[in-house]
Amino acid sequence: MKNLFRLLPISLGLAFAGAGCATMQDGDEPPPASQADVNYLREEIRRLNSRLEASESELGRVQGDVMASQSSQPSYASAAQVQSMQTQLDDLQRQIRALDAARAQDKKEIYDDISKKIATLLKSSSTSSSASRPPRPRSGSQTGIEHVVQPGESLSKIASAYGVKMDVIIEENGLTNADSIRVGQKLFIPD
Repeated sequence: MKNLFRLLPISLGLAFAGAGCATMQDGDEPPPASQADVNYLREEIRRLNSRLEASESELGRVQGDVMASQSSQPSYASAAQVQSMQTQLDDLQRQIRALDAARAQDKKEIYDDISKKIATLLKSSSTSSSASRPPRPRSGSQTGIEHVVQPGESLSKIASAYGVKMDVIIEENGLTNADSIRVGQKLFIPD
């Protein structure tokens, strides 16, 4: 474009010089040879303007592509940012380890507490069951064996195994009914 503006005055000057020293008055047409030069220069200016517009359009497109490319590329953290993130990560890992250790300690304490409470309940249950139903005093002449109730056993199974009526076992052991036996309970089975 700069070259065009440099050529324009020269071309116009040559066109006027070639026409002679004739001066033009308002309304006078330029001589025919100079008219062709002016038309040629106008056409050349139009083509150059068109190329300039196309170049500016292409430049805008390329700038847009560059900006889109820069925005899609991952941004890289500086060394200080990486070090800061590493420090934060290390702190978080230490906190997680401390929480895990505290959780394990809490779990152990809860387990120990529950075990103590269960042991206390079992002790009080065994003492209360024996205190609430005192065994019926047996006469010295009565003999028999002691049976420990096993899982899956019922009073009727135990009675039939020993050849004794259920009512006798209920009466000898002070039971309220046949369904009141439990696993581990000791029953006296008379002969």
